[in-house]
Amino acid sequence: MHRNWISTTQLITAGLLVGLIAPSSAATHFAQPKSVTYNPPNRGAPGETQDAGSRPACLTSEIPFTAIAPSTNWGETIATHPTFWLYLPYAASAVELSLSEEGNQEIVYRTTFQTATAGIGQFPLPEDAPALEPDRLYRWQFTFVCDAETQSHFQVTGVVVRRSPTTEFTQQLQAASPSEQVALLAAEGFWYDALDQLNQLRKANPTDEALESSWTSLLQHPTVGLDDLLSAPLVECCS
Repeated sequence: MHRNWISTTQLITAGLLVGLIAPSSAATHFAQPKSVTYNPPNRGAPGETQDAGSRPACLTSEIPFTAIAPSTNWGETIATHPTFWLYLPYAASAVELSLSEEGNQEIVYRTTFQTATAGIGQFPLPEDAPALEPDRLYRWQFTFVCDAETQSHFQVTGVVVRRSPTTEFTQQLQAASPSEQVALLAAEGFWYDALDQLNQLRKANPTDEALESSWTSLLQHPTVGLDDLLSAPLVECCS
């Protein structure tokens, strides 16, 4: 499932559009951040955003299967169906997503993505999945299936929490340009939304140095520490 960067369906919450929209002259009095600075929530949850080792029949790689997420394993979103970004060391037989409420092992949603190549790809929570409920903790787990016959695999996991934005913050987003929205989302700690919007912009503008600077800022944040992925390509992925 590919989602174009001008899509609005992922960023509708509480009946208000807070995605990629043109600036509104009625709200231009809000100050907009000029650079991207991620302000992580002061929380954390057990998890593993990089696979610790290979399984039988899986090829080894210099950079392992990695979720583009804070090392605290905690990320927040305003989207009912957020998009996750993963680094694939090589083409997988499949990548499986399972979602459950934290503290409850019952799976609330499971799906499988087909991949084609190595690089950083987007994995949106499909629209037919249950919408994330505000302020509930959800455990996501991605399984990189190296060999379908033996079910050899890597795994990464973490927690996502949907938050309801304030009216003032919604107005700020409505007044901002797409690149300014990235900075606003990052400053409010909405990791998944900032990352997704930034990478959609990078895909549409691959030579934009300001966007690359923002990408570097996010990945080099002390709570993220994914410097080794700075030069990894964005790929069209995954269905």
